[in-house]
Amino acid sequence: MKMSGLRNGSFVVLALCASIAGVVRAQDLTPPAAPPPVSAPPPAPPTTAAAPATAAPPTTAVPPTTSGPVAPSLSAYLNALAARRLLAAESGSDIQLHRVVEHAEDLYLDGRYDEASLELYDIVESPRFSDFSELPEYRAAEYMLAGALQKLGAMRTAMHYLERILTHGTEDSYFGPAYRRATDIALESGDVDGTIARLGALGAELAETDLPEDAQNELRYLRGRSAYDRDALEEAETALSSITEHSRFYASAQYLRGAIASRRGELDEAEDLFCSITGTADRTPTTFLVDWRYFEIKDLARLALGRVAHEGRRTDDAFYYYFQVPSDSSHVAEALFESAYSAYEGGDYDTAVDLLDQLQARFPSSAQSDEAAILRGYIHLGRCEFEDADQLFVRFNTRFEPVVHELNAILENPARQTRIYEDLLAEGRASDRGEGAATSSDTSTRTTLLALLQVDPRFYRLNANIRTLDAESARAGRVAVELAALATRVHGGDEVRAADAATDDALDEGAELARNISDARAILAALTEQIDAMRAAGADREALAPLETDVRRVSERLADLEGRAQTAMAASAIASATTTTATPTEELEALLATDTAAARLLPGRVAAVRAGLVAAANDAALRAVRQLHDRLAGEVRRARIGRIDAVMGSKRRIEIQIESLAAGRFPPELIDPLRIQGLLRDDEEYWPFEGEYWHDEYLNDTGDEDEAE
Repeated sequence: MKMSGLRNGSFVVLALCASIAGVVRAQDLTPPAAPPPVSAPPPAPPTTAAAPATAAPPTTAVPPTTSGPVAPSLSAYLNALAARRLLAAESGSDIQLHRVVEHAEDLYLDGRYDEASLELYDIVESPRFSDFSELPEYRAAEYMLAGALQKLGAMRTAMHYLERILTHGTEDSYFGPAYRRATDIALESGDVDGTIARLGALGAELAETDLPEDAQNELRYLRGRSAYDRDALEEAETALSSITEHSRFYASAQYLRGAIASRRGELDEAEDLFCSITGTADRTPTTFLVDWRYFEIKDLARLALGRVAHEGRRTDDAFYYYFQVPSDSSHVAEALFESAYSAYEGGDYDTAVDLLDQLQARFPSSAQSDEAAILRGYIHLGRCEFEDADQLFVRFNTRFEPVVHELNAILENPARQTRIYEDLLAEGRASDRGEGAATSSDTSTRTTLLALLQVDPRFYRLNANIRTLDAESARAGRVAVELAALATRVHGGDEVRAADAATDDALDEGAELARNISDARAILAALTEQIDAMRAAGADREALAPLETDVRRVSERLADLEGRAQTAMAASAIASATTTTATPTEELEALLATDTAAARLLPGRVAAVRAGLVAAANDAALRAVRQLHDRLAGEVRRARIGRIDAVMGSKRRIEIQIESLAAGRFPPELIDPLRIQGLLRDDEEYWPFEGEYWHDEYLNDTGDEDEAE
């Protein structure tokens, strides 16, 4: 960029606008829609197949923030600089445009999205290249900038540049890629309805049939997903059934249609739809019209076929479908467990045991391992092996009843919820370092709980967003100071301005209050650990109940105080940001004043967004705790019922043996097989009674097997 006089100053503007882009990323970091409750491993494979990555309405929203001044665009700055002759009026050239785009593309492909976005901002917002806005290189710059912003998490800002491309109409070569990227942003951010509205507003002058086939399919899939999430199944079926085979979402649409048919109880139709995914030949041309979602959907379709067959009481077909799940799939553990359950219900106990052995050997820490222990116990019951079943149920309750008590304590005490939140983060960091989770030999209650707690991945993504927000807000913390310094350079004065003492005092008091709240939380955590240590040392649970109540009460008061403190700090930051001392008369000074006010508003907005993210992450962790509690509590009850069945079965077997002895019959199961085999000749064989006789066991008196047949 060729500049006169204030060359460095203009670059400061560009760098500050990049920092403001970081602020935009912080604003875009809204908590995603809360995931649907993940059902526990069911007593039987579910009858409906869950939609992939389906999101329910959010349960925790970001607290609303008072909107501040609208930040001006970078192009407004550059135009104002040119008007003040601080930016050279010389226009760029197509050769320069090509060179800058090529360099930005190299940065983008290297994953240096911050630097690439800075280069691309210089193209799409600078008046130097406005005369070349119809060239493919200019459109490529807009498309790459949207992609870089998407990678950085600035979804709404990325949509802004995609909309600029889409306004050029369907004849533009980047219309299709931009439409697909807009769809990806909608699915990634969870704002499907908002994206549908924005795309509809852009194409208001076009009928849906005027869109290219690929764009029509993208829009139909978004509408189908939106309707499915709202449980409008008829509307979803209409939208999804109109997606053609040439769409990358064709397999996903068929899967959702199969899930809809399953929910309606139309198992035959559901099976046909799932088979349309799994039965696609490798050499079919439409096989290659897919993206990364296809292979995950295909594995889910095989799993859904097994569930549909199981629901239809077709044990052999269910086993066949489950067997089709590839060994490298992330759903192999589910397939092994559900096929074992199907074999158990079909009466094939040997196959069920073999599948459970494979599950235990290959996936000892899977979410199905505890449920598999219950199933193994019931298989022993089916075989009348009551002692083995009772031992399994006793072992299960010994291990998991303390975990259920711990989960009850967590759900009743906010201080313990904070502790489990921190433990999950520590475990996630340990996994990132490659240290792994605790070994199966570690059987402490806390370790067992963390090993069983299958937290939704969005919990860790939310915390990653919190760390990103903290880093970006810290990096943009001096934006207001830099903008004020730049305004001073533009104005040309060197007078000293008095600081706002009231604002500084408010900020200092807010920081002190935040430190005090943090110290109080640390004290509560220490008290909770001491109560746990006392319980582990053998203290009476009832004697510790008053302490638990006091800790819970203080934790609730502290949470209320923290929320009120955040609200007060946000209001103070907003008040200081909206306070102005003079009205600028020049355009450049007005732009700087507007951005300075927006930068002062940043701490309050960051506090509000961060509080929303923390609340959403807490909800995700607490939701996982509730799901684990419900699942384990149900399994403990099933183990107790299994123990009762085992004792009653053993008692009934003894009664039958006594009745047989009283009638002069010696029960076959009490006869020592080795003793009987010792009485056999060399040409004789002992076959223990297995409950039924086969036709080839009956021989005539002469021993002629041919005549017997």
